[in-house]
Amino acid sequence: MATPTRLRTVTVVVAALALASVAAYMVFSYLSAKNREVMQAKTQVRQVVVAASDIPFGTIIQAPMLKTASWPASSVPKGGFVDARLATGRFAVTDIPAGTPVLESSLAPVKSDTGVMSFIIPPGDRAITLAVNDVAGVAGFILPNAVVDVIATVNSPYQPAGAGINTRISKIILQNIKVLAVGQILEQKEGKPVTVPTVTLDVKPEQAEKLALASENRIQLVLKHEGDTQKVKTTGATVYSLLGSAPARPVRRIARVIRRKPRARKASMSSIRVIRGSAISSQTFK
Repeated sequence: MATPTRLRTVTVVVAALALASVAAYMVFSYLSAKNREVMQAKTQVRQVVVAASDIPFGTIIQAPMLKTASWPASSVPKGGFVDARLATGRFAVTDIPAGTPVLESSLAPVKSDTGVMSFIIPPGDRAITLAVNDVAGVAGFILPNAVVDVIATVNSPYQPAGAGINTRISKIILQNIKVLAVGQILEQKEGKPVTVPTVTLDVKPEQAEKLALASENRIQLVLKHEGDTQKVKTTGATVYSLLGSAPARPVRRIARVIRRKPRARKASMSSIRVIRGSAISSQTFK
């Protein structure tokens, strides 16, 4: 026959097991419900406008460039389109890879006539376009987003005017300048239209002033290694530093004044004859 103490122990154990079972069931039910919500969210999709092919920066978007794709409703990017007609006719201000959702931030405003360039200039910067030749433009290797240095070749202000080529100096005037665009313009040379390459650079206002002054002379762009932002200090190159010789200094002729010492005058001599008795002598005086 079970004792009262044993009955109480059995009752407590049974009650604990019952409570544990209820708690486990509640946790299981909660986790199951959450799992069903997650699975349901994954199965819910929305149609989002994406790029059917790579859309380069500055491209006017046409209907064939776009398509719709199923996108998880929980991860639809902000600013996306559900109707491709809302993005058609606008130009891209960034590169849009194929399969990537087309976003409002990737396109120019609906009624924008300022052109694409005004949207890629960082606030506070300026875009300046320079006409260059194939040599100055690094023979076509300079492309948008490249980083260049600018070299100017000018007449040195420290040499006398009319000294010719000896007064020329080449100096790096700007460093780490980003290329915004590369294009062409038409110029008239000898009465004929000639295509001239152009490079548009992203500069600060004071740098734009330097470029405007330097463009009256000869300028050249120097392409830098990708990721190289180091600035260097140079003294510039002249004809003398190129040839490894110093400029010849003018020879100054110094006229020597030779002062001749005056000749000493010979002292006048005088003599007298002295007669003493039969002895006769002479005595000289100065």
